[in-house]
Amino acid sequence: MNNDDREELYELIEDIGTAMLVTENNDDLRSRPMSGKLYRDSGEIWFLTESMSGKVHEIAEDRTSNLTYACPEKETYISITGTSALSRDADKIDDLWGPWAKAWLQCEKDDPKVAAIRFKPQLAEYWSSPSSSLVQAWELAKANISDDQPDMGENKTLPMS
Repeated sequence: MNNDDREELYELIEDIGTAMLVTENNDDLRSRPMSGKLYRDSGEIWFLTESMSGKVHEIAEDRTSNLTYACPEKETYISITGTSALSRDADKIDDLWGPWAKAWLQCEKDDPKVAAIRFKPQLAEYWSSPSSSLVQAWELAKANISDDQPDMGENKTLPMS
């Protein structure tokens, strides 16, 4: 995989910030918004969570999960398949902790109910169009006239492991 592609993916992830974490619950898919932190050296994305939450039970049953990021205003979309696991790594929790975490979890970071989720990516796909809606409309119109493929931006699939 091209390092430039990976760096572009990381930039898009950090720009959007909040992901939808998708897990499975008795053959039903569940999604919930999660604000995480990307660790570029490993490619892992970590999230703080409450250790007894539904997503923790779902991850314990099936580690396969998905993260989706979307920013329609910038025409940027990301889907990452990987595995999730619960962690009680105190150093990682300390690194992730902030005022928002204390407010959200209603406790201190050393409370036993605080845990982290480590998402390890396996395959990522992203779509990104840096062009404005006007440029995209022009590309579509031009393609209809010329039978050429419109330039709507990038779509890349990256193996992550």
